[in-house]
Amino acid sequence: MPSEPIFRFSLYLTLGLACVCVGYAEHDIFPEVPYLAGLVVVALVVLYRLEGRYELLTIPEANRLGLLIGISNLIWAAYRLVWEVRRETSESSDVQLVLVAVVGPLLITSVVAKLARREKHLGDYWGFHAAGLAAVALSGALAEDPTCFLLASFYAVAATWSLTLLQLRRAAGFVPGIPNRPAPPVVSGIITPASARTVVPALTLAATAAALAFPLYFLTPRSGADKLSLGKPRVEIGYAADQMIDLRRTGNLEANPAPAFFVEAEIDGRPQTDLPRDQRWRGRVLRSYENGTWQTGDHPLPGIDARPRNPPDWRPPRLGENQTLLTFTVPARERSQFLADPVAWADHQPSPVATVTPSGLEPWFWVGDGSLYWGGRMPTFAENLRYVQAWLADSDPDLSPPFRITEPDLAGKLRPLLRNPVPAVKTYTDRVIADLMRDGRLPADCLDGRTFLPKKIYHEQVARALSHHLSTTPELVYTTNLRRSRTDLDPVEDFLLHTRAGHCERFSSALTLMLRSQGIPAVRVLGFKGCEPTEQPGRYVVRQEHAHAWVDALIEVYRPAPAPGQPPISRWLSLDPTPAGQVTAPTDADGWLGRVRSGARNLFRDYFVSFDPARRRVLLTAVWDRLKRWEVVAALVVLAASPWFVTRLRRWIRRQADSSVATSREAQWLSRLKNVLAAHGLRAEPGQTPRELALSAGERLRNFPATAAVAGVPLEWVDAYYEERFGGVPLSPRRRAELEARLRELARALAS
Repeated sequence: MPSEPIFRFSLYLTLGLACVCVGYAEHDIFPEVPYLAGLVVVALVVLYRLEGRYELLTIPEANRLGLLIGISNLIWAAYRLVWEVRRETSESSDVQLVLVAVVGPLLITSVVAKLARREKHLGDYWGFHAAGLAAVALSGALAEDPTCFLLASFYAVAATWSLTLLQLRRAAGFVPGIPNRPAPPVVSGIITPASARTVVPALTLAATAAALAFPLYFLTPRSGADKLSLGKPRVEIGYAADQMIDLRRTGNLEANPAPAFFVEAEIDGRPQTDLPRDQRWRGRVLRSYENGTWQTGDHPLPGIDARPRNPPDWRPPRLGENQTLLTFTVPARERSQFLADPVAWADHQPSPVATVTPSGLEPWFWVGDGSLYWGGRMPTFAENLRYVQAWLADSDPDLSPPFRITEPDLAGKLRPLLRNPVPAVKTYTDRVIADLMRDGRLPADCLDGRTFLPKKIYHEQVARALSHHLSTTPELVYTTNLRRSRTDLDPVEDFLLHTRAGHCERFSSALTLMLRSQGIPAVRVLGFKGCEPTEQPGRYVVRQEHAHAWVDALIEVYRPAPAPGQPPISRWLSLDPTPAGQVTAPTDADGWLGRVRSGARNLFRDYFVSFDPARRRVLLTAVWDRLKRWEVVAALVVLAASPWFVTRLRRWIRRQADSSVATSREAQWLSRLKNVLAAHGLRAEPGQTPRELALSAGERLRNFPATAAVAGVPLEWVDAYYEERFGGVPLSPRRRAELEARLRELARALAS
């Protein structure tokens, strides 16, 4: 029968781990829940120490305690719900999340009143485990990361242990049944938990099931359908065509490794395998900013004097030597179009981009923001949008092709691209420019004496300097933990002056408004940065976690100087103000612990949370490549044969142990006879065997009337020793008792 303290310890440990799971899973949603979970754990420790030593609460007293805890929970839940509804950025999904998340604290606090009861029956114990299981299941739905997975694994082990002990106690009749219900039958003979030998078959079956389940799991990737989500306020790295960029959102920025689109690169009909890994892929251009949100806007852009033309029969333009042809495959559900940045085009030549349609290739149109757009519609049954782009890597990958703006009302057209609704951003930018001028990184005469804004001839230099400032200043750091210090301020102002930490969306938003505050037209570009090669040469995958944001500034080029009356040459300048710290791979400075944590997090993300067909192919290819190596095959053979070797080794060790035990027992048997004889001067001579000792002792004993009747005892004991030691015949309990009695007779006869 398992002892009462061990059973209680298993129960309290299980509930404590459930509290830890809830506290960890909800720390981003409700910052006070970890402290509440800690208080519950302390209460569990106190109750464990008190139970069995002092009388706990009666049922009415425990019910009153439970009522007090329940009312406190309801008040807290109502406060949280009202606060969420009144929050400025609240959405329906956030309210639904609050309604679900408040259940976690309710579950972990409700068990305290039940545990404080003096009397507990079988139904109470089942209720404890039901509450713990529900709390852990809710935690797993709210937090999808390796730490929560590990905590849930610890809980599963503790819960299995506790339920096993509960079943043993119930079967033995030590747990009261549920009142007003038939008592469960008591099984006689169940007094101890299973021994180690009976656990081995269970562990063997579990290992066999795991060996079969893991390959089946890796061969069956996740479904392509959207995953059911509770609406956790977690910001994922990703791109959505219809999303509104909201800088007011906070939370932990999670990586999303799902593929966004595929691109195939070729030069002169051959696969191009050296596509830059930091290549930018232009998506949407956002022009309008208001109250922390970015939107596309419908303001028309200035017209230009040159642009690609669209002939009836499209063919790739001739852009230059080593021209690359990119073929994009974008899922139709993305409702998006992406292009390699910067988009290269040539005046009076065909558009560099064309969509593959059932009726042929349809060229794209220039939209004035450094990009092109296709306004056609694919058939409703089409799964992918396919189009080609003629692209040329320029010597300066941040500049678009040159053009001249021919718009008569240029100021009116550019006004939306100069709007900065945050005055504090201009104050901050003015201070930065003054510092740059003082340090000699900007010309001393770069500001106009009338407007105190940078002269147009220095726009490019100022734009690059401001971008470099944001990406290198120690005052601003890159982080995936999005937070706000002053919610009463505009998010960009809060980022620059208070929080001073954020990701690419905050850095690019800040630079866009900083440029606008200095009279430099700027827009915010949302797309991707980076790509991964696939097993097919020249084919690359761009994942959602490659989503990125940067800035495009409209600048005028004064080299060569424009002719009198002719507008200067303009170009779109791409600027990336995000610090290099955006790379999340661990460095040596993180230490081995940081590298291990990052590796575990990546493995969990890639092969448990987001295991898709692309990762399955990569995994199977890697496994097949390893299997072709002889050392791996040898290791697998050794691993497969190891159970046989382990079984043989265990049997040999058991035989040696049994032999050692038998030898020790038999030696003790013989030493008892020697001790009795030696006490009366009958000692073995040097080199004398046990049988020779018994025969010589018997002859001497027959010479005395008092010992003649027991003269055969030494030989009887030695014969029994030989039978068991060398003959392998164990003594029966009856014969052992007879020999013991005869030895006592010999001892008495010698004593007399």
